[in-house]
Amino acid sequence: MLEVKDINLHYGAAQALRGVSLQVVKARITCVLGRNGVGKTSLLRAIAGHHGISAGHILFDGMDISRLRPHERARLGIALVPQGREIFPLLSVRENLETGFAVLPRRERRLPDEVFALFPALKDMLGRRGGDLSGGQQQQLAIARALVMRPRLLVLDEPTEGIQPSIIKDIGRAIAYLRD
Repeated sequence: MLEVKDINLHYGAAQALRGVSLQVVKARITCVLGRNGVGKTSLLRAIAGHHGISAGHILFDGMDISRLRPHERARLGIALVPQGREIFPLLSVRENLETGFAVLPRRERRLPDEVFALFPALKDMLGRRGGDLSGGQQQQLAIARALVMRPRLLVLDEPTEGIQPSIIKDIGRAIAYLRD
């Protein structure tokens, strides 16, 4: 499904990734582990197209996507839930979810029931502003927004960072459900 082949990534003169390779198999959970500052977020942002690579290739279903822009990768079915959530604090929960519609054809622009089955609390909060939610609720919203796109590859950066244990369990169950 996804193959990262010997990529390098630079921030100016600083090299963040050197010769990184990775394979992600369909219907499997793949984790990238490492201490702070080793390039995990840089790798995930490169996969989603948010930062260009300086060498190597990123293949998605055999197609080289190394030079595609983020919205082109999203249209192929790659969704990124960034570290820090990056929800829109002044938009309602519904409006935040609807931002996932951008890559979908008009006929598919609806909120899937699956989103509310995975995160039932969001259904009761559709009219609330995203910025008024707790950190765990914002993380659920960020994941749900990515799921609205109906992605084939869901890239999660630190999905449980700073979240209470009960919400971590909900997110874990959602990830296992999506894998299955």
